Amino acid sequence: MELKWLEDYLALAEYSSFSKGADARFVTQPAFGRRIRALENWLGVELVDRQQYPTALTPMGIEFVEQAQQWVEQFYNTRAQMRERLTSTKRVVFVAQHSLTVSFIPYWVKSLQPLINDTCVRINAYNLHDCLDTLLSDQGDFLLSYHSPEIFPQLERDDVVSLQVGTDELIPVSAIDENGTPLHTPHLHEPLKLLNYPDESFFGRLLQRDYFSRKKNKIKFQIQCENALVDGLKALTLAGNGMAWLPASAIKQELKRGLLVRINEQLPAPELKIMLYRKKDPRLKEVELIWDYLKDLKN
Repeated sequence: MELKWLEDYLALAEYSSFSKGADARFVTQPAFGRRIRALENWLGVELVDRQQYPTALTPMGIEFVEQAQQWVEQFYNTRAQMRERLTSTKRVVFVAQHSLTVSFIPYWVKSLQPLINDTCVRINAYNLHDCLDTLLSDQGDFLLSYHSPEIFPQLERDDVVSLQVGTDELIPVSAIDENGTPLHTPHLHEPLKLLNYPDESFFGRLLQRDYFSRKKNKIKFQIQCENALVDGLKALTLAGNGMAWLPASAIKQELKRGLLVRINEQLPAPELKIMLYRKKDPRLKEVELIWDYLKDLKN
């Protein structure tokens, strides 16, 4: 049995909808449904009445909600207690999307140390779903992520505060040939080779919303490879496997050196806000010190 099955089930119980539950858990609806079914198979009982619409829980499923909540809370409480026993060192924990841990946080760390003395700064890189879980379960103090309330609305809540700390841009790029010409550009009669993000990833959903779902698009694409990690797509792009949309902050040096170039003005370059989130009631005073410092830095 996996913890994520329980968390999925609690989302289903909260939203009474497989589609909304899947959105809340930042997974595709088929994957969400498979995990609910896996939980039922593990328990040996049906939790969901699939004959009803809208989605309803069986009597046993309703009864199981409280137990699932207790198990999830117990898991996180036990983890927190074990970590506290492991070391007495105070830690301020940043969780962030992978690309931002490389392009953004490193410039803060040195300036933060005088504020927090002997407190250690821990930086964890996760996908956005795991970042959210870590912040909301009080296992992380700050969440640094790209912003899109339409794609990921779970952070728009009363007990979470936010601060815009930067901007970025998702730009379409290609490697070049020996003459400095982009290897991959749109052509009239052949599809453009694309290195893409999975549909369930943050950037995958962003591009689907802002470009691929629009009927006016005339450029045809052939997906060569998918990777949820920016660094993974960046390496594939540099090797000449296709074009990709990459955050400008992650490819500054490659653009400067001419290893990657922006292609075709027909392709959009969505602007991105970089946001920092934290709970309203932090567990350490150092969290407030860092927050006030970054707020002043922004101004």
